[in-house]
Amino acid sequence: MISDTAKFGKINYKKSEIIWMARGLLGFEGQQKYVIVSIENQEPFKWLQSLDDPSLAFLIIDPLLFKPDYVVDINPKDITLLGARGIKDLVVFTIVTIPKGQPYKMSANLQGPVIINKINMRAAQLVLGESNYDTQYFIFGDIERRLAQSPA
Repeated sequence: MISDTAKFGKINYKKSEIIWMARGLLGFEGQQKYVIVSIENQEPFKWLQSLDDPSLAFLIIDPLLFKPDYVVDINPKDITLLGARGIKDLVVFTIVTIPKGQPYKMSANLQGPVIINKINMRAAQLVLGESNYDTQYFIFGDIERRLAQSPA
């Protein structure tokens, strides 16, 4: 299948790669079909490209790559909503924001992860209201702290 996107031009994808958002992303509830787009030289970042709106794409990343202690407490209702047999069927991404001209201030929304059932491709954005996670977790924060603590 082919989709003509604003950001990437024409992209090819298989029907089996279409992600269906059981609940749309916050603020984008009407957009329910997406695919993940990987761009050469942009790993570990990926793009969550809407198939409903060719101009809509979100930068995403696996949060364990920069916050290894990140834990999502998934409600059993959400596991059922996603049609998962258990948490082993699920993958977690966070949406990344990069302020214009300030890539060193990029942040990830740890309070609103996107959970995808890799078996049936159903997904939802969760809101972790009872967590201590930030909506703007600065990805380079831990790296900067480690550099500041290391002897020169």
